[in-house]
Amino acid sequence: MPGLLCEEGPPLFTIMSKDVIALSEDDTVADAVKAMSERGVGSVVITDAEGKPIGIFTERDLMRKVCAKGLDPSKVTLGDVMTRHPLVARENWTAAKALEVMAYYGFRHLPVVDEHGKLVGIVSIKDVVKSIVEEVDVSELSSAD
Repeated sequence: MPGLLCEEGPPLFTIMSKDVIALSEDDTVADAVKAMSERGVGSVVITDAEGKPIGIFTERDLMRKVCAKGLDPSKVTLGDVMTRHPLVARENWTAAKALEVMAYYGFRHLPVVDEHGKLVGIVSIKDVVKSIVEEVDVSELSSAD
């Protein structure tokens, strides 16, 4: 478990995508792939009737759990191949805290929830790194020359 020593950076609610794709476990992999392709994202979050995350489906899941096994995406439901009980981030976490968790567990996407556990967004490793890099004062960097 991460030591959670990194408490710097902007809060996730300022950098997360609020336009997260939320599907049900009865939707098909083909539905998820179409939505992901149309939005140019690498994951969808599977939610229950209350809007709480119960799973996540990523490009990595598509490759390992569907394509590598020769399954038909139009016949496989997300409930069959999603990663169940995903770790989630709280919207008030810092970008650095999210980065530490993602690096430790090898995740590229973290669903973000509010204080009631309802899905409010998603943050990718790209979002987090970009937000941290934007805080670096490039004028302080020196040349190796």
